[in-house]
Amino acid sequence: MGMEVVVGMLIAWAAGKARRAGRGLNGLTDHALELTTQRLWEVVDAKLGRDPAIQRLVTESQQHGDATPSARTRAETALQEAADRDPRFAAALEAIVASQASDGVSTAATEPPSTSIHAGGAVITGPNFGEINATTKIINKVVQNPLISVIVIVLVLVAAFFGIRALTASSGGGEKGGSAAMVGSWKTSGSSSTKVFGEDGRCSGFYYNNGAPLDIGGPMTCTISSTPDADDRYTLVVTQSPNEATYKVAFDTADHAQVYSSTGQKIYEIDRS
Repeated sequence: MGMEVVVGMLIAWAAGKARRAGRGLNGLTDHALELTTQRLWEVVDAKLGRDPAIQRLVTESQQHGDATPSARTRAETALQEAADRDPRFAAALEAIVASQASDGVSTAATEPPSTSIHAGGAVITGPNFGEINATTKIINKVVQNPLISVIVIVLVLVAAFFGIRALTASSGGGEKGGSAAMVGSWKTSGSSSTKVFGEDGRCSGFYYNNGAPLDIGGPMTCTISSTPDADDRYTLVVTQSPNEATYKVAFDTADHAQVYSSTGQKIYEIDRS
């Protein structure tokens, strides 16, 4: 299960909680949607409530209505690692996401020209989801409470995620990405220096400044996204306080990868040692 869906629902919960402070809910629909995101938060809180990555995600969402890419990536990594270690936790997350998808969003298994997604009273149809029909009631509801629009967007993403997963499941799993792929010792091409990525997130040699490695002393931590982006590159965040930088990692094989700057410029290549 892609943890970006879970992170999106947590952001919706935290942002909605901040908006609701000091006032009641607008109606039964608000309450029903809130219950699902609240249930998700209770599961995550029991397992990772004190995790710095989760606390940062919630704080940013409550203060700004959203979270930074760095906070999202760290939260995804923390959730994925916890799910890998605890099958019951993973099952609980998937059950909540699946129940929300089935209760709030249903996808029609039709030919491409008639693909559709239903979310509440809104219907999105067409080969590119280009035609949108919504009842006046739904439009008014969104205007009255922005939380509804946030959660509807999350539900549409959930539906899209499960649709894509269903299409790709039969093709078999590829190489395992994310932190599991990075754990170990690496060497850059043409260099004898070793870079280390630990299972606990501690690392060394991965912080670069102006195309060259930089180590100012003190602990260094690395987090990498559990899924690649549209360019098939994983997001790597390296922190050595007060420095923090984001990179992109593209795996050619399980033992070879290319590392790019956040702007897409290739910095170096690494081989597993």
